[in-house]
Amino acid sequence: MIEIFISFYRVIDGAPNARTCLLHQKLQLLNCCIKRAQEGDVNANGNSSEEEFFDCSEGEGAEDQLPWDRPVGRLNRLENATLKSGVPLYVPRTQDPAPKTEDQLEEDAELMVRMGDNAKASELRAKMMSASLLSDMEAFKAANPGAELCDFVRWYSPRDWKPDDGGSLGDRMLLPGNPWVEAWTVARPVPAARQRRLFDEAREAEQVLHFLKSRTVGGVAELLLPALLRAGANKAISEGAPATSSSIGGVDKRRTFEIAARELYEAEKEACRAICVRKVLGNSAEGQPLDVAGRSRVLNAMGAGLPAPTRREFTLRVKDDVGPQIMRAALGSDMTIIGAFTERIVCL
Repeated sequence: MIEIFISFYRVIDGAPNARTCLLHQKLQLLNCCIKRAQEGDVNANGNSSEEEFFDCSEGEGAEDQLPWDRPVGRLNRLENATLKSGVPLYVPRTQDPAPKTEDQLEEDAELMVRMGDNAKASELRAKMMSASLLSDMEAFKAANPGAELCDFVRWYSPRDWKPDDGGSLGDRMLLPGNPWVEAWTVARPVPAARQRRLFDEAREAEQVLHFLKSRTVGGVAELLLPALLRAGANKAISEGAPATSSSIGGVDKRRTFEIAARELYEAEKEACRAICVRKVLGNSAEGQPLDVAGRSRVLNAMGAGLPAPTRREFTLRVKDDVGPQIMRAALGSDMTIIGAFTERIVCL
């Protein structure tokens, strides 16, 4: 079986950006899956330039170490830092954090809330949040046999490490119930290459494809709406509409869609009106009476001439000391006269 990996063109590289629409985030996540699969294929064929085992330099006593105590998965040495035992401290190869889209982050947050506030829920919540931390601890133990928690904290969170007595934990790490202490206790010395993957690219890619395949027509329209609104806004602005809206930005929120669509409609209407006026009036000055050429263009736009009138109306208004006096006459196939007169009446 031959697998061909082709990334999406013109999609920003890297983890999903929550400032973009959900469709773009899904395509970014799919690109991440393709990239991880390509890297895994290269490693499987033995073409990777990274070595699994770090060769100890001379004088480090590698021959004195037992097979199960030999370091595995080292990346490089951490400057001149040493473990509490005095052995050089090495940075381990670690797994990259799992990229997630906006809807996945919202699902995780809702799950955390639904767990409740009891002790069991708090323990489960801590385990879910410390999956990446546990992976890094296991990689650190594999790269630095005999390391202690304070050595890991020196590399992972330097501000929580004190240089006292060769290295000790900070005050925050000494608080009771610290999940770092519990995670370090259960962590085993396992290099990142042998750990359970935090990000399964095959499963995540299948979920993205299932998400896109299972969308209804309304769901597809909702995914495409941010891009359409952005394209429409750019088009309206290029046609002369004022760029004063702050809600047309492609944010994936339905309430924002309604506001943006309304403002986009108004912008398109103004742009169409401006185009029509420029086409009909040409170079005529704004606010000035039309010249002969301008009147001709207006008549041509209405069909090369005005139709014959079917009725003429005249209005006479007079205001005297008594009040307003109005008379209206309509002349067509017949004649209609309407009057409204005011008289001064004194009641005794």
